[in-house]
Amino acid sequence: MQKIGSKSLRLRCVLAAGALAIANVASAGTLNGGVFQISYDNPDDLLSGLTLGDGAITSYYVANYFDKSLADNMNVSQMLGVANDTYPAPATLSFDINPSSLAGTGIPFGSGGRNNKATTLTWGSSQDALTNSSTFTASGVAGLNGVVMTRGSFTGTLLSGDYQFGYVAARNNGVNSGWALTNNVSFSSTTYDTRNISVTTDGDKLLFTGELWYSASTSAFLFGGDGVSQAGRAGTFSLISPAPSAVPVPAAVWLFGSGLFGVMASTRRKRKAIPA
Repeated sequence: MQKIGSKSLRLRCVLAAGALAIANVASAGTLNGGVFQISYDNPDDLLSGLTLGDGAITSYYVANYFDKSLADNMNVSQMLGVANDTYPAPATLSFDINPSSLAGTGIPFGSGGRNNKATTLTWGSSQDALTNSSTFTASGVAGLNGVVMTRGSFTGTLLSGDYQFGYVAARNNGVNSGWALTNNVSFSSTTYDTRNISVTTDGDKLLFTGELWYSASTSAFLFGGDGVSQAGRAGTFSLISPAPSAVPVPAAVWLFGSGLFGVMASTRRKRKAIPA
């Protein structure tokens, strides 16, 4: 009986160890949906606080924002014809994270100047339990659905969007993190580098925040830069997957109201208890 019990115990230990090994393999993270948010420091004056060189433009601002509901139904020509503030930009721009395949989704790519990217971002099991980490090792990109229109003291209109967000080792210079946001509307060009990142993961859950800085190429093109230096910070970003659930307003109001009612009722009882 004793020997049978020992064998049974050893078998259970082996099975448990195997299950743990399988769990560790399965815990590698994959980005499945979510939202990428951009908050500009100065959306009405994108030049504010930047270092400008010779030949820089004198005004630059966000004229419109085409979120997924709009961007999925418009090509570049249609967007360029839209007047300022037809689709005014909110304080925080929210880009939907694309699925792993765009076929049959209705998301525009490869025609009309639009070129959304599929999401292929994955990370290993060693990266799936980070807390406010300043480094993050992953492969692939997050494809982001949405287009920003900017105008200013130049002829025409600039569109930037159909972004891909991913790691580029060559862009990690010890100041920039290497994670970059690349435009894919009409042409491909890195618009922003990132700094001061913070990454928290829990399996497939990902919270990624940091600062957006105009890339050296963008700085040279718009702000009179030398093609090496960066003009300055554009704003902040956050990548949240899965997307946060909105709290229903009526429920929030009800909770607040019931709490307020409780405080008022308690106050009234205390007043009645005070002798005349």
